[in-house]
Amino acid sequence: MLNVVLKKAVFAVFAILVGLVYRAYSIEGVNALLLLMPAKLIAPTLRRYGAVIGNDVQIHSPLIIHNANSGSGRHYANLVIGNHCYFGRDVFLDLSAPLIIEDYVTVSMRCTLLTHSDAGDRPTSYRISGLSASRTALCVRSGAYLGANSTVLQGVTIGRLVVVGACALVREDVEDEAWVAGVPARKIG
Repeated sequence: MLNVVLKKAVFAVFAILVGLVYRAYSIEGVNALLLLMPAKLIAPTLRRYGAVIGNDVQIHSPLIIHNANSGSGRHYANLVIGNHCYFGRDVFLDLSAPLIIEDYVTVSMRCTLLTHSDAGDRPTSYRISGLSASRTALCVRSGAYLGANSTVLQGVTIGRLVVVGACALVREDVEDEAWVAGVPARKIG
């Protein structure tokens, strides 16, 4: 009984802390709290600032959010997560463009999901084609599994029931039910 009361008290204090940090530091303060927030508070916090998140979603900390919208209170509006999804520790989500994760998706620990590329005004951006600034939505379809430490680049659609191997670099769309692995990711099954 005491344990339940203590958990509720911690959640209430954390909710107040999130509000205070937001007032002081805007969304960057909330992003910092996502690095240490208890897992049960992450989805409600993301929803509070504009994300659409389904039921029975588990998101572990630390969660790293990059490029949350700096406009109105809907800073995480580019994030859409379906029902029954799982996110491991140290997941990196770039919200420069829409990031859509459908139902029953597993995003394993240390995955990186990017929706933009930009080398800025550095000399490299002029020398290497394809580094000019661009933002494109990324979609992970229902039932997909992203292995630990995999990276999915902007504009990619991961099909239904796809398995992406650990440490893979996915830079092109993956058809439904495929298995891919490697750098760059290639179909293996």
